[in-house]
Amino acid sequence: MSLLWYNRGEEKTRLWLEFQVVHDGLDEGISKHHQPAQTFTCFGDLPPEIRLSIWEVLIQPRIVLAACVDNRCKVQKHAQMAKRSTTRSIPVLLHVNRESRTLALRHYELTFAWKIPPRLAAPETSVLPAQGDARVWFNYNLDALLLLGELEPYDEFGFSSPMSHFFRKEDTARIKHIACAFEELHLSLYESDSIFGTLFHIIDRCPAAQRLLITTTTEDTETRHLRLPTLDNVVQKLWSAFLNGTTCVNESLANMQILMIAEDGLASFINEHR
Repeated sequence: MSLLWYNRGEEKTRLWLEFQVVHDGLDEGISKHHQPAQTFTCFGDLPPEIRLSIWEVLIQPRIVLAACVDNRCKVQKHAQMAKRSTTRSIPVLLHVNRESRTLALRHYELTFAWKIPPRLAAPETSVLPAQGDARVWFNYNLDALLLLGELEPYDEFGFSSPMSHFFRKEDTARIKHIACAFEELHLSLYESDSIFGTLFHIIDRCPAAQRLLITTTTEDTETRHLRLPTLDNVVQKLWSAFLNGTTCVNESLANMQILMIAEDGLASFINEHR
């Protein structure tokens, strides 16, 4: 949802998706006070099944951030992304040797090609057509996609489309762990029906996900009083209130859990709920 509104005379709007791996699932926090481990030179002499078991330990849940960026507030969105950590975009197993790469390719694939939806790229809108190739390594069974940026991008004429519709439907249908940054819901600025619509588009596009994870940081003052993770949160209550007022809903939507969780605990939570 865009916070800004623009005059018709301004230049064409540019929207695009940017990706950033904020957690690769590996322990990079080894203290500098620890003694470096001795080199193990006999790894290649181990039986193949043991080597493969060791490689598989490195297949851990990763957090991939996807941000919808608007040229009118690019600096603001890049500042939000800069507050998150950045780690290697390519899983480490793809770079070690042929054996590890073969194993990794059974779990990871290049995905998340995107395209400006027709509703926003139509001639009568002010949005320039744009698209991106599948360049994100992702493990659909373990990794989480964290949405940031404009969740319901608008042009200056009022045309809009959900960010989730930028992705191919066949890709989002496979996501098992989907998360959204709490700060992008703007609960204090938007009407509840607009927020419900944003949530609906995310959940509807990700039917394989058992829950929607709403991530918070220490800068989210509205959530500081909560003991996280929790289902007792304002977003879950809003979702349930709207669904209780309609009969036109399927069972998966009616039973959807919206869990609020600290963003820095997201990877650990997914690892515990594989």
